Amino acid sequence: MEVLLAIVVIGALGVGSFFVSRYLHRKRVAELTGWAQANGWTYAEHAPDLVDRYAGAPFGRGFGRRARHLLRTTVDGQPVQAFEYAFKERQGSGKNRRTVTYTYAVVATSLPVARPTLQVTREHLGTRLLGAVGLDDLQLESEQFNRAFRISADDHKFAYDVLHPRTMEWMLADERASQLDFRFERADLLSWERGRLRPQRVAWAGGYLLDLVKRVPQFVWK
Repeated sequence: MEVLLAIVVIGALGVGSFFVSRYLHRKRVAELTGWAQANGWTYAEHAPDLVDRYAGAPFGRGFGRRARHLLRTTVDGQPVQAFEYAFKERQGSGKNRRTVTYTYAVVATSLPVARPTLQVTREHLGTRLLGAVGLDDLQLESEQFNRAFRISADDHKFAYDVLHPRTMEWMLADERASQLDFRFERADLLSWERGRLRPQRVAWAGGYLLDLVKRVPQFVWK
């Protein structure tokens, strides 16, 4: 009898959890739809085409990958899109084995033409230690910039052209650069950060990417 009661309780909790989760999801869809309509964006609940669009972090890891909550707009003729990307990983072993879901907010804009991969991330103790064992960290002419950022580039000339002295100076002074990593990947420029998609943050990050594209010399696209 006790076993049967436990099964019933567990089942009821599972059903309750499902309906609560569904309610919260629908509520979020309504909130994002409303924000998009009020701010000149479009919204789509699912974005399966974006699951495998990018090759670098945080993509290509784990299982159960999904992309959803797609927001799109155009600013001065330049497209901007943002979406929520998630994947799962199993951690631990035996009775301690569990499934962990990782969620990221991704913001991207398109480039005039495809270019080599260039990734700029914020420097910290962990990346400095990785650099000590030989992982790529291109050094530029600004020591202050080198201390603040880690540069990984398929083509060093492209990196030098994009990260010219004026852009480095701008990034060192811009608060957004201290919070957002970015990557030029094929014909896109994207930024990503851990956590759920937040509309106001999307607009903020999108503005940063657009400002960065404007600072790339025109000869780079020829």
